[in-house]
Amino acid sequence: MNNPCPPHPPSLPCTLAIIVACAIPCLPTPTTAAEAKPRLVVMTDIGGDPDDEQSLVRFLLYTCDFQVEGLCTGFGHGHYKNTRPDLLHKGVDAYGHVLTSLRLHRKDFPSHHDLKALIKDGSNGDAHTVGPGRDSEASEWIIRVLDRDDARPVWFAIWGGPRELAQALWKVQTTRTPEHLAAFKRKIRVHSIADQDRTADWIKKNHPDVFWIFSNGQFRGIWQGADPSLVSPAWLERHVRTGHGPLGSVYPAKASGKTGVKEGDTPSFLYVLANGLSDPEHPDWGNWGGRFERRGAEFIAAKDLRDGVPDVLYPIQRWREAYQNDFAARMDWCVNPVAQANHPPLAVLNHDRTSRVLTIQTDPAAGVKLSAMGSSDPDGHPLRYDWWTYVEAGTYWTEAPIQNAHAPEAVLTVPQNASGRTIHVILEVKDAGQPPLVAYRRAILNVRGTPVSPPPGAPALTAAPAEVDLKTPVHRLQGPPANTGPWQFYRGINVNGPAIEIDGHRWDGDDTPHFVCQNRPLNNPQVALRPPTDPARAQMIHSFRWNHQPSLAVTGVPDGTYAVYAYVWEETQPETFTVRLNGKVVAPQVHSGPAGCWQRLGPWQTRPSDGRLTITASGGAANFSGIEIWQRR
Repeated sequence: MNNPCPPHPPSLPCTLAIIVACAIPCLPTPTTAAEAKPRLVVMTDIGGDPDDEQSLVRFLLYTCDFQVEGLCTGFGHGHYKNTRPDLLHKGVDAYGHVLTSLRLHRKDFPSHHDLKALIKDGSNGDAHTVGPGRDSEASEWIIRVLDRDDARPVWFAIWGGPRELAQALWKVQTTRTPEHLAAFKRKIRVHSIADQDRTADWIKKNHPDVFWIFSNGQFRGIWQGADPSLVSPAWLERHVRTGHGPLGSVYPAKASGKTGVKEGDTPSFLYVLANGLSDPEHPDWGNWGGRFERRGAEFIAAKDLRDGVPDVLYPIQRWREAYQNDFAARMDWCVNPVAQANHPPLAVLNHDRTSRVLTIQTDPAAGVKLSAMGSSDPDGHPLRYDWWTYVEAGTYWTEAPIQNAHAPEAVLTVPQNASGRTIHVILEVKDAGQPPLVAYRRAILNVRGTPVSPPPGAPALTAAPAEVDLKTPVHRLQGPPANTGPWQFYRGINVNGPAIEIDGHRWDGDDTPHFVCQNRPLNNPQVALRPPTDPARAQMIHSFRWNHQPSLAVTGVPDGTYAVYAYVWEETQPETFTVRLNGKVVAPQVHSGPAGCWQRLGPWQTRPSDGRLTITASGGAANFSGIEIWQRR
């Protein structure tokens, strides 16, 4: 049932172990729940896009790092016909053929038999519904896994839709007490790739307290952009498909829309990998699987700075060389003896030999000593050291200076104006093997004192977005604050909709004179709005125009001072964009939120000089539903 082997450090054959034993102390065997392997269930829509079969091959090479507790089939976007447990069996059988070789490198790879027993089939009915008569082998298994007498959370790496998890929640909700349901849900951790069926919305609506990471597009960083040679067909043939045994042979040469490595689902389990880089309970810290920030009841993709520009793919792209080299090394384990393969080094941080994140209390202007002494390599390779600050993961807005940043011992100088802030320091220990492998450690510096305001122009990537109430219905909204007026309603425009009355004011339709917008028109009244609102406002919000760089203009505006609101909403997947009014940034880094979330942005005051009010957005797709304009009397 479970992974039968207790967690162990990487092991070596006796002859090599004797050679290195004096120089390299044994890694400690985890003894507490906090140090044990992460519990993990994979939920896959395998049989649709072949990238699930690609991700499965890589995942099987990391089963020694997890307590695997389920391999469940299901459906996802574009794949709603038949589940394909046979493809899971195909991959696991190929793994079985190379298991003897893998165990030369790590004793704790699970057996072929045990992984086969974890394959559970999902429902072949409607992929979008839960309820009576919809139980499946997978949903029943999920209940058993969560019911086990184990206080550790269970991570659900969702490669397709979460229907089987939703069905499990529905059954527990309808058959147990509220107290039992609450305890059941407290163990659930979800990392969902794109929320690929409507049961994701069902869970979020009915169980908003479920821990949910929604990788809304960031997962594409696994293959898009950055260095394409590391995910190319040539790289794939050399390091995976050719000369690496039966497991490499079942890796598809191409996936939907991409030849070579695609693996859009891989970040869901790389995120949970305990490689010293992060703690999965803190999505805003970032690791190989991405970095996320809270939005309402869930976590959505955050942006890291690539050359000073916020980029939603960069939180995954920045690690590509490391995770691809690690993949290539593990593929070598499938066919090579220990002496002819590379193994990751051990990174020691301030004498701590575990993989946990360390916290250090410090003061402004202090010098913090950092040490990697004791770090080692099981293959005896020379080591390279790099210390750097992960700015976006902390709350201090720029890099802190580090002396001897490429030596085993370094000193970070805490900036004087960093009081009350956090600074995340990353240690990378890279060996000189082929391919070179990296071990990580992280220290978080908590700087004492009262927070100092950032200087003008400092990036605001680390500020958590304000909590949004998505439940309380909205029936009437007032105009601009009275102390900035007095104001009178000037005009409202129902973008891509007819004339309508909202909050007692008559709005013009999209075809009204003096309104210019060429963006794509859409209308989707099927999406439930969050928060709920009155019928007229809902009609306005559901009809909209969108573009990746939208532009809406109201012309013929008389001279005067105006307060402008813009209604935006999310129809599908969250986006982040910046809004400008007459060329001036008025709403930086707006998060659209989950499907159905709507916002009235503003009010923004302006004095048009040419009788024109122009609203534009950039950085991500934006859906504009309405413009509301008030004039100062």
